[in-house]
Amino acid sequence: MAIDPYQPELAKRKMIFELAHTQLTKLMNDLRRLGPEFRANMLKLDEALKDYRDAGKSLAEWIEQKQENQED
Repeated sequence: MAIDPYQPELAKRKMIFELAHTQLTKLMNDLRRLGPEFRANMLKLDEALKDYRDAGKSLAEWIEQKQENQED
């Protein structure tokens, strides 16, 4: 069974993932332009990568749980 794409929890997790993706993409683009200042921004990069990983993991776990619940 497919997951209803209009479920509030799915929409919330997708939005968080999209925001994390946008944050990471912007930061990576900014860092490419900075060159020597790259090291000064490593902490921000680490934080953005953690947010991205956590958002993706949360979304994947929620989808997996929903699919398991629908199979029961």
